[in-house]
Amino acid sequence: MRQKQAKKIFISAKRYYKPLIIIVFSVLLYVLFVFSKKAYNDADFGKTFGSKAIEAEKKIGLLQEGFELCGLLCHEKPLFLQSIIFPELMRYNELKDDIETESLRTLYVQFGEEYANFSIGIFQMKPSFAVLVETKAKQLLRDSIYKELQLAYAETSEETIRGKRVQRLEDDNWQQVYLCAFVCICNELYKTKTFKNDTEKIQWYATVYNAGFDKSDTYIAKKIEEANFYLSQGMPGKKFKYAAIVKWFYAKS
Repeated sequence: MRQKQAKKIFISAKRYYKPLIIIVFSVLLYVLFVFSKKAYNDADFGKTFGSKAIEAEKKIGLLQEGFELCGLLCHEKPLFLQSIIFPELMRYNELKDDIETESLRTLYVQFGEEYANFSIGIFQMKPSFAVLVETKAKQLLRDSIYKELQLAYAETSEETIRGKRVQRLEDDNWQQVYLCAFVCICNELYKTKTFKNDTEKIQWYATVYNAGFDKSDTYIAKKIEEANFYLSQGMPGKKFKYAAIVKWFYAKS
């Protein structure tokens, strides 16, 4: 009798055990697939950039000394600053930039950013971005840092200042100064914000750089997940997540 009961229990357990094995096996296969796909995508991600990534890294190498000096002032590693502007370096086209700057300079200098607000220089900074950096640096940074950055103008005429601003943005060293000031400002703006790790912090700062100081935290968090960045200035082809490119460069360097 006991043998029959034991056999019955065993058959019943076997009936449920087999589907359970199948479910567990299926879950393991799915997890393996997800991780394999992620590993493949991470490894293959950089290949889509082709020569643009190589050229961008060469440009970074030429500016290494400046990045090191800026890193000391804003208390961040040079790689941190480099990662923020890496996508812009890939998109930068010197010839196109020169033509646009020359054609739009007069409009901006005479009438302001309402008439011409265009990307300038190796880090593709706009005059409106420079104005925000200049303003917030004076408001938020310690006097010693603000003086070190030398962002103040001796001139008082707005038109003259706009002309000087364009001249600054055409200079690689000045672009590094504005980038350094931007990071210093972010360190003040987000000093109470908790980041899980350096990667999350760099993606946040980079998205603020790309989207603007005047955006809310909710907007920045949303933009981190959005694919809205073209690698070509004319905006053809595939769109990428700005923060994803930043993360890729930061992780591999």
